[in-house]
Amino acid sequence: MASFLLGPISQPPSGLLSSPYVSAVTTNLSTSLAQAIRQGQSIFGEFTANSSSISITALSTQDDQNAPFFDFHFSSPFLNQSAGGTEKVTNTSLYRIGSISKLFTVYTLLVNYGWEHWDDSITKYLPELQGAADLHDDTSVTHVDWSKITIGDLASQLSGIGRDYSYGDLANMDISWSEAGLPQLSPEDVPRCGGNASVPPCDRNGTELLVPVSQYLYSSFFFLEYFQGLLRRAPVFAPQTTPVYSNTAYRMLGYIVETLSGTCFDELLQHSVLQPLDLTTTTSAIPKDEGSWVIPNGESGWYQDTGDETPTAGMYSSSSDLAKFGRGILLNKRLSPVDTRRWMKPNAHTSSPSLSVGSPWEIWRTKSQISHGRTIDLYTKSGSIGQYDSLLIVFPDYGVALSILVAGPSSAAVIKVASEIVLQSLIPMMENQTLYEACNGLCGTYNSPDLSKNSSLTVAVDADGLMLERWVNRGVDFKAVIQAYAAQPGSPSIKSIRLQATNIESMPTVQGKDIRSRRVAYRVMFERDRSHGTDPRQIMDQSVGLWSSVDTPMYGEIAVDYFVVHLDRSGVAVAIEPRVMRDTLYKVEIGEGDSTHSTHI
Repeated sequence: MASFLLGPISQPPSGLLSSPYVSAVTTNLSTSLAQAIRQGQSIFGEFTANSSSISITALSTQDDQNAPFFDFHFSSPFLNQSAGGTEKVTNTSLYRIGSISKLFTVYTLLVNYGWEHWDDSITKYLPELQGAADLHDDTSVTHVDWSKITIGDLASQLSGIGRDYSYGDLANMDISWSEAGLPQLSPEDVPRCGGNASVPPCDRNGTELLVPVSQYLYSSFFFLEYFQGLLRRAPVFAPQTTPVYSNTAYRMLGYIVETLSGTCFDELLQHSVLQPLDLTTTTSAIPKDEGSWVIPNGESGWYQDTGDETPTAGMYSSSSDLAKFGRGILLNKRLSPVDTRRWMKPNAHTSSPSLSVGSPWEIWRTKSQISHGRTIDLYTKSGSIGQYDSLLIVFPDYGVALSILVAGPSSAAVIKVASEIVLQSLIPMMENQTLYEACNGLCGTYNSPDLSKNSSLTVAVDADGLMLERWVNRGVDFKAVIQAYAAQPGSPSIKSIRLQATNIESMPTVQGKDIRSRRVAYRVMFERDRSHGTDPRQIMDQSVGLWSSVDTPMYGEIAVDYFVVHLDRSGVAVAIEPRVMRDTLYKVEIGEGDSTHSTHI
């Protein structure tokens, strides 16, 4: 069934640490992961998990930030302790996190400058590009029109430029490519830098080269190795066409942040992000203290010098710190709520209907019960460098941040399978806990205190969320009225009326000696029966169009779908206002002897 909901069913689930249900699910999850590691396989694929170390930590915005509701770690017997690594992995053990570094880069930009420079051309801040091609709205298959690329284009992977300048260039590998049919390259076509195992990182400021002029005379030549090489690369697409993953874009974004701040990127990151968020194990350089490093045997990549690539893939962190970082994003610790909401949005779609791209979010969509239920969004960022693979997942619907770090020769396969095992267990658990708590707070019958009005409604819950099971106004079955109003030739009937939480609320106020309850705005969704039976699948499926009917119809300038719920200090509903009825209905409580009475605010 397609999702008819705008977002969370209710508020993020509280007290995940203290829930027996959550405890049972996470215990079973730990057992499943341990079994998959022992057997080297699961229903989601085979992997040599024993050779890779794993750290998984999940934090909730409703629990203490230092107390994860799920924490799983596996220490591979093939860890390299002689290189300064640990033998026992915990949630403070350090891994390389690869491209999750990109998330810190955009966060640093937004924390310090907001959206002020988002639409500026990058040539304004990168003098190396100011003399480059300005095509004046013409196009070229060989030159990038750098003047048309903005800072926002770089951040959202919509710049249209290539993935890297020279990282991993085949010409730097000690292989006879001419025997493989490739042409022989002239020396100037072979990159002098790149940052992989063959060549050193590219330097922005360039290198002084001595060029022989005669037998005894040399001329000094200053080679701007990075930008001079970059300017030779062709565009992939014009800007704002389609997402193209680009490490180059984030390296340049790091340079731009340095230009704006007048300080080096590492220092700005440390002072404006890592210290305020208390991310004590996160660093943009090789950590100083040995003993907590997770270093696999072999060519792990732990000591790989990324040079100026730190903003794109050079950082180190722990599963605890990464989850704390995601939690800090959800709690708006360094960005305002509106800036956070603007940031956590898709900018473009990919060829997959389940994956969109943000800045630099990789946004996956799934069902809340995996095979069915409502649609939820997973805001993620993955990373890979050497023998390290990493994943940070932020769940806005549930107020949860989850980090998964893997180190070892099989890390790519392990993180794929481990993340699937974790998500397929935790997502339904968080959805069910949210449903349970939503019903605990709202489910019940609400009556008008004026019995002559004969007005009441009943809130219930099913697998798809909160719903109005019964709605009577002034003795009239209002569900039937809505059904009749919505009836049109060929129009499906109303199947259910869903209560949808919004993020609009007023905090408690004090009037004299009384404390007024907190009020939260809800909207009701009139969900139609869209079962097609044997009908052919429709491209323009009208079941996804409910978003366009929110705030309609109106009666006397108040929308029929507008409800306000009054909550007491513990977050339990004591009254509901169907605003269009100009009335407040109070929850009916069951007292001794099964007699009922209404609770007033």
